[in-house]
Amino acid sequence: MIKDFVSNATILIASFTVMGQIFKNMPLSPSSPHSSKLYWGICYGVLGNILMVFSFQINSTTIADLRHLAIVVAAAFGGGVPAIIASIIIALGRLTLFGITDTAFVAAISALLTGIVCGWFSKLNIKLTLKAFSMNIIGLFFISIVFAIYIEDSKTLLNVLMLHYLISLIGGFFAFHLSVYIVNTNAAERELNLSLLKLQESEQKLHKANELLSELSYMDGLTGIGNRRHFDEILNKEWTSLISIQSPLTLLMFDIDFFKKYNDTYGHPAGDQCLQTISSAINNLVANNPYSTFCRYGGEEFALILSKTKLDKAIDIAKLLQKKIQSLNIEHRNSEISDIVTISIGIATIIPNSEVQPKDLIHLADTSLYTSKTNGRNTISTL
Repeated sequence: MIKDFVSNATILIASFTVMGQIFKNMPLSPSSPHSSKLYWGICYGVLGNILMVFSFQINSTTIADLRHLAIVVAAAFGGGVPAIIASIIIALGRLTLFGITDTAFVAAISALLTGIVCGWFSKLNIKLTLKAFSMNIIGLFFISIVFAIYIEDSKTLLNVLMLHYLISLIGGFFAFHLSVYIVNTNAAERELNLSLLKLQESEQKLHKANELLSELSYMDGLTGIGNRRHFDEILNKEWTSLISIQSPLTLLMFDIDFFKKYNDTYGHPAGDQCLQTISSAINNLVANNPYSTFCRYGGEEFALILSKTKLDKAIDIAKLLQKKIQSLNIEHRNSEISDIVTISIGIATIIPNSEVQPKDLIHLADTSLYTSKTNGRNTISTL
């Protein structure tokens, strides 16, 4: 008998551990969703039936096990709903597994009463440990009634009751505290996972913020195209890349003709709008060219880096730029060469090698741009 009770207690404790792992993300408490209470109630009911399968026979009609502890723990942690669900499943199991007899019917009623009373008792505002202990006693009380009715031999009854109370209280103590430990461990794990998730989200946000800052550090704040820093980095990168394949690197630089007079005539806000309109138009024009990088070089001056592009092709692109700016038809009544905004363009081409540097290409393109300005503006010059 002792061996059977110990086996029952072992199954009970092991089952709590397994259930705690299966439903670790679905904790049971009085405030849990009804779906969680349903799942836990079914599990505790199934556990009660497993305990009955491994019960021991007292006489031809009476068995003893720790099924009531499944109801007690369900009530202690989840309240009335899982306790009653578990008791119903255990009651049905008692009738199904061992046949419909008077003893089975009374035992089923005992299980239902245990679920109902423990469910009510779980609402009391007392310490959880005391609550679980009291509900264990309640379950034992109903079991004692069943045993008293169907065990005729007083000595056997006394031995069964003493052993049942002893194993139930000891097993219940360990089962309850194991459940508390599992609940606390799962809660700590969920909290840790939540903290890790929040940390990952924070790292992702930080990474995105750093990427954005990096992008902004290479972007001109007014026009939204690459700034001088971006220009320098791309030029050096393309220069290094083209040295090994001996392919030409072309730089096209241009600025807006008489832009100071434009600002003086229309005001600086209008001047900013003019820069934005021109940069947007040209950026759209060269966007599909995989070998081009368009940047604001400074003030009203812009630069277009053309990788693997020969001089004749660069001249064609420069002409397209001029036509595009003219098509914008931006009024400039104080320009000395036109009544609309125009641009002057300088072009230089070098095949990168170890004897020259990127700054030499910039100097040549800048010199070409100066030539365009001295030749009457709204022109294209090359070196």
